[in-house]
Amino acid sequence: MVSETGFLQSLSTYGKDNIPPPIIKKIATYTVMEDFQPERVEKVSKAAYGLCMWCRAMETYDMVAKQVGPKKEKLAEAEAEYAEVMEKLEKKRADGKKVVDEVQRLNNKLAGLEREQDDLAL
Repeated sequence: MVSETGFLQSLSTYGKDNIPPPIIKKIATYTVMEDFQPERVEKVSKAAYGLCMWCRAMETYDMVAKQVGPKKEKLAEAEAEYAEVMEKLEKKRADGKKVVDEVQRLNNKLAGLEREQDDLAL
């Protein structure tokens, strides 16, 4: 298996986000073994050392992904809620700008009428 062409490529493209629980369980039985410790494996074989480290990395990644996954989901929900609230806020701001513009228009009209009244009073 190791000598197959494309073996290293299969390791780098391995679907680490979808590792079946039985495989993780199997890896966990090896990672606690004294003979599967990276320092010991490296003394025997550099290639085996690389595979040992890869297996440990997959186990760690799976453990972290299980902790981070629910948090990512909550983050996505919060971001969607935030986007919805921001959309409503922008609509309210636009409505508020319309009201402010109308008040300004009426103030300008009032100022003009007051000047006209003053001119007529003279």
